[in-house]
Amino acid sequence: MADVILLILLVCVLYSLLCLLIAFVRAVLPGKRSRRSRFKDTFWTFFLEILNPLNWF
Repeated sequence: MADVILLILLVCVLYSLLCLLIAFVRAVLPGKRSRRSRFKDTFWTFFLEILNPLNWF
């Protein structure tokens, strides 16, 4: 049981790091909006997608 919980936590941490990486890359790319607003928008968009169970399958 503890192994399953640890695996779930590990997947969540890895997913968060992936979202941070994607948001950072999008923030670095040139654009009209500020980097901070692009980073926030991108990170929360990708991060909240995992909370939607319809996207899991």
